[in-house]
Amino acid sequence: METVSGSLIFVLLLIVGHHPSSAVLRDAEGRLLYRLTEEQPAGTLVANVLGDAGLSTDGGGQVLRYVILNQNDPGVRLFRIDVDGLLRTSAVIDHDVLCPGRSTCSIFLDVAVQRAARVDIVKIHVQLIDLNDNAPAFAELEVEFRLAESTPPGVLFPLPVAADHDGPPNGVVGYRLSPVSDVFSVQLQNLSTGDVDVRLVLKRLLDRRRKDRYMFSLVAFDGGRPRRSGQVILNIYIDDVRRHSPRFDNASYEVLVPENSPPGSTIIQLHASAAPGATVVYSFSRRTRAIYGDIFAINTTTGEVTLLGAVDQATYNLSVCSILHSLFSAAYDGNNCIT
Repeated sequence: METVSGSLIFVLLLIVGHHPSSAVLRDAEGRLLYRLTEEQPAGTLVANVLGDAGLSTDGGGQVLRYVILNQNDPGVRLFRIDVDGLLRTSAVIDHDVLCPGRSTCSIFLDVAVQRAARVDIVKIHVQLIDLNDNAPAFAELEVEFRLAESTPPGVLFPLPVAADHDGPPNGVVGYRLSPVSDVFSVQLQNLSTGDVDVRLVLKRLLDRRRKDRYMFSLVAFDGGRPRRSGQVILNIYIDDVRRHSPRFDNASYEVLVPENSPPGSTIIQLHASAAPGATVVYSFSRRTRAIYGDIFAINTTTGEVTLLGAVDQATYNLSVCSILHSLFSAAYDGNNCIT
């Protein structure tokens, strides 16, 4: 019985060493191509290097050695190759850690196969398939807006933006208000940076006597299947005209900035009007601070926008907000903003 058992094991090893995979693909450069879904357990079989490459041991019972050459690549260190030439994962691979925000994630390995004095190099391309394992998430649970009853239709207010660690198409693809409203809607604009600007749009005149507060869920949804979503609560309060918030002199501004402008240069001086005796505080919206806070700065009392670093884009979209000092601690800083 022991002899039969040993013979069976020997035959299985020969099959592993010589039999090529049933469907061996190659990429445009001739590399062996494999697709691996992320989050598989360590030890998951990826490839039979010897068989898939069509290499032979020449029937001489030669001892083969396998070495992954480019181990300095962080992605390559996530793989190992057994003494029998089987390529396996050495850890759980997370697409969103290895290739954050990217729709494609490729890992390239060069495997040296040594037999006696001969060395063959097998080039391997592993495409990591992204799962939709993250849902869109907002930084806050709730945000607050205070609008004057006299706010004209068409005015836009910056809304918070959701983050999703999954790359396209499993990242955020859209936003909607829930419930649907005939007073407010959501408008999206794709920015030159690749980000999305999300705005609340007032569709018609407000009537504080009929309704002085609105509450919606701003829902961000991704493009995965099944689709995942996240939400933030919008609390919108309608104030009496006499208590209206400060307003900028213009609805929007466009400024030309020379490419070689030194740090400290003044870009523009903004001004917002308020009731007599009221103190206006100026600030960037949260999104503008997060993306451009190391390039631009704003004086909170004068509204002066200055340059902190070098400009290297064709256009920048900045949202600047004006808030009454007495409401500063309570108001969401997307209120009364211009771009």
